[in-house]
This record gives sequence, C-alpha cells and structure tokens, in this order.
Amino acid sequence: MTVKLDTQAITLSGTCGIEEVEALIGYLESRPDLSVDLSTATVVHTALWQALIMHRAKITTASSPAPAVEKILSALDSSMIVANRGR
Repeated sequence: MTVKLDTQAITLSGTCGIEEVEALIGYLESRPDLSVDLSTATVVHTALWQALIMHRAKITTASSPAPAVEKILSALDSSMIVANRGR
C-alpha cells in the first residue's frame, strides 16, 4: 500500500495509483488534523490530487520533490503547502 496512516501524518510513497483513492479519502476524513507527506511520492494519480484538493489537505514534501509531484505542487494554492522537509 502506498498510502499509509500513522500518528503524525498521512504518507504517500512511490507510485500512488487510483486504487489508493478510497484509502486516502478515508484517512483525510477520519484525521483532518494530519498533514499529508509527499516526500517519497514519485507519481500521484490525478484522483488522489483531486481528493487532496477537495479536502484542502495540508501538504508537506521534500525540499526536492519528484518532478511529477513538483509540477502539481507549483499549481496548488500555496495555503495547502505546509513545509518542505530537507532530504
């Protein structure tokens, strides 16, 4: 599973496909207080991006995210980006 919930964050890692969207939505709805860590995500399906935007998730990422992730992040409302983590 590329979408995981722990006590500190919802984490997306590797290639996150459409099959993960239900889990992500469940986590976003049950734990709206947590940020979503994209530090190790390499590809994120558009359905997951839509869920993140719809839920106005707070996003954290590596200081140098994967190119596919970086392109989408640059288009998002800056209020959704919490912080960049050093890698």
